[in-house]
Amino acid sequence: MPKTRVQKEQELEALTNTFKDNKAIILTEFTGLLMDELEEFRNKAREFGVRFRIVKNTLLTKAAKDSGIDLDISKVGKQIAIANSEDDEVAVSKVIHEFTKSSDDRVKIFSGIIENEIVPVDTIVMLASLPSREELLARFVGSINAPVSGFARVLNGPLQGFYNVINALKETKQ
Repeated sequence: MPKTRVQKEQELEALTNTFKDNKAIILTEFTGLLMDELEEFRNKAREFGVRFRIVKNTLLTKAAKDSGIDLDISKVGKQIAIANSEDDEVAVSKVIHEFTKSSDDRVKIFSGIIENEIVPVDTIVMLASLPSREELLARFVGSINAPVSGFARVLNGPLQGFYNVINALKETKQ
């Protein structure tokens, strides 16, 4: 059943808001994916706060233009899907990059928009190789904690040595 004009306008408005409200949008082209594969990927993407949806090429072009982004998708003749994240460009890049690696060239990244600027595929791949926010925070906490725990071990050394001597004396007396 074809969509009404009102439905198309609502979809265009939602897509335009996606361009305006999200920190990162990855544009992918795909062919030959089964619905089961798409649903499985969408569910996995939701776990990381990433939304993945298929869009019509004309709607995508109009929404980008309405958002002030000069997007050229004339080289893409296949179906287009967008993945977006409101606050984490690394997460969306990682999720999509992993999906493209596991999809046997049926899904390809062809562009990305980060903070309303078009970025090449190389930038997206570079972002995908970065550690996640949580991993960076864990590394930061670990490096802050390292000197403190080292200092505690140094202070504990003489006490541990004294304890070992007392235990050795106790063993020899028995």
